[in-house]
Amino acid sequence: MRYAISYVSTAKKEMSEKEVGEILTSSEEYNNEKNITGLLLFSDGNFFQVIEGEEEKVKDLFETIKHDERHTNVIKLFEKPIYKPAFDGYISDYVTENTKYNPAKLKDYHLHLEVLDSKTRHAVNNVLRAFIY
Repeated sequence: MRYAISYVSTAKKEMSEKEVGEILTSSEEYNNEKNITGLLLFSDGNFFQVIEGEEEKVKDLFETIKHDERHTNVIKLFEKPIYKPAFDGYISDYVTENTKYNPAKLKDYHLHLEVLDSKTRHAVNNVLRAFIY
């Protein structure tokens, strides 16, 4: 059975595009290598992430994430078993003024969450919508 955790957090300091890009790239490489699927977005000093995979791997990764000094105010949105993976890999994106209102990207992110139960999907969609706009 797969397991998923989603959270939002705030960057501790104003990060340059280069610093954010390095975080996004290294997260994508690490998670794809470890068979962790999901999504990491950064916008206006905040992170939004969904991680899914084997329960122990996901819980261990989330413990590491919670103690990462580059962000604070980690707020867990959900943590639960899932029966069907929402993502076929791990993707990350830097949401900027140029991508903020791209309805195709927003629709794509929402489609990945369709496997969640309706209550969780609704809550995460609301956060995602607020995060991107």
